[in-house]
Amino acid sequence: MLVRTEVGEVELGTEACFRRLVEGLDDPDARVRRLSVCGLAASGDPRAVEHLITALRDPDAMVRERAAIALGRLGDQRAVPALREAAEREDDPPLHRAALLALGELGPIAIDLLVRELCCPDVPDRIRAVIALGETRDVAAVEPLTRALEDEDEAVRVRAREALERLRESPVF
Repeated sequence: MLVRTEVGEVELGTEACFRRLVEGLDDPDARVRRLSVCGLAASGDPRAVEHLITALRDPDAMVRERAAIALGRLGDQRAVPALREAAEREDDPPLHRAALLALGELGPIAIDLLVRELCCPDVPDRIRAVIALGETRDVAAVEPLTRALEDEDEAVRVRAREALERLRESPVF
């Protein structure tokens, strides 16, 4: 399939396409950088990981958020340190929350961080933490999710129930 760019057409899945997406991360237009992040995620190319990690420091909040989501979807463990760092950034709530979800997609490697997040006073952060714990597909998430069933916020409790159901349906049980 051909994709039209400002410099001509490129074939999806080719080296030229990958290079164009990487070059797009340096574009002055944030919209182009966002599209490049999405394209790199869709490529599934393991070489995209290092570029997406760099995009976690982009000046545009949506680029940073999409980069975190993309790293989770790619599922490459090399992203763990950068995603942990991003998840601990309280000064950037969209990145913080996207990194929490991405860490959940990478498995049980950050259960400790996600469990700590359950004590956070911010409800959206607790919701993301229970969702991410469910995504880990690990039995170690059962106990903290069970505690989250008693959270003061109904939305957290609902998401904790859903996460426990997801775990129950996973191959670990």
